[in-house]
Amino acid sequence: MPDVNFILDFQKNKDYPYLEEINEGIVKQIPPAKGSATILDVGAGRGLLGAALAQLGYEVFALESNVFIAEEAKKRVHQVICADLHEVATVRDVLQGKKFNYLVFSDVLEHVYDPLQILRDYQEFLQQDGKILISLPNVANWLNRLRLVFGLFNYEMTGVMDRTHIRFFTFGSAKKMVKASGCNIEKVDCTPFLVRAFLPIIKSLLGRHKSGNTNSIIASPYYQFYCKFLYPIEYWIRLNHHLN
Repeated sequence: MPDVNFILDFQKNKDYPYLEEINEGIVKQIPPAKGSATILDVGAGRGLLGAALAQLGYEVFALESNVFIAEEAKKRVHQVICADLHEVATVRDVLQGKKFNYLVFSDVLEHVYDPLQILRDYQEFLQQDGKILISLPNVANWLNRLRLVFGLFNYEMTGVMDRTHIRFFTFGSAKKMVKASGCNIEKVDCTPFLVRAFLPIIKSLLGRHKSGNTNSIIASPYYQFYCKFLYPIEYWIRLNHHLN
C-alpha cells in the first residue's frame, strides 16, 4: 500500500481547540494602571485576558498567530500583532521600539520548543523597571503523580496533559528556567488543582455547544458555580500547603 501524505493547514480551521478562560492568577498580580501603562500579552488567544487587563486601565497589545482568533482579539484590545511568537523580528518591526510595563505569558511557554530562549528574546520589549508574568501548568500535580505510579502518561485534549504541550514543568524546573533567563523572581502564586483536575472529563461529558465553540463550558452554570463557591476553597487549601 503506498504512503498517504497529509498536509494540514491549521490556520484554515476556524475551530480553536483551546479552552480559554481569564487567568485570574495573572489579573490579580497586576495593579490598576497609573497614567499611561502598557501590556504585551504573548499568545493572547481571543483576547479575554487582554480585555480584563484593559479594564485595569492598560493599553494592551496582543500577540496571536491564529488569524481567525486574532480577529476576535481585535475587538477586545488596543492592537493585535498576528504573528508566531518565534517571529521576534516581525514583532520588533511592528512595535518599532515600543517598550511595555508588563509582558504576560499565560500558559504559553509549554507550547514552544525553547521557552528559555523566548523569555530571553522578549525582554527587549520590556521597560527598564518592567515585569514579566508567567503562568505554567505543573506536571507534578497530584493526579499525574498518581497516574505515573500505574505507568500512565497519556495526552488529553485539554489541561496539563494537553496534546499540544511540548515542554513540561515542575515548580522547581520553572524557577530554574526563569532564573536562567536573567530574571529575578519577586513572587510566586498558585492555581489549585483539585476540582480542576477533572476538567477534561467534564468538558467531554458536556460536549461542545451547538455553535462549535469549545469554550462554551466557561459560560455554563456549572463552571460559574465552581468559580463562585469551589475555587475559593481550593485556593485556601493550596495556600496552606507547600507548592510542589
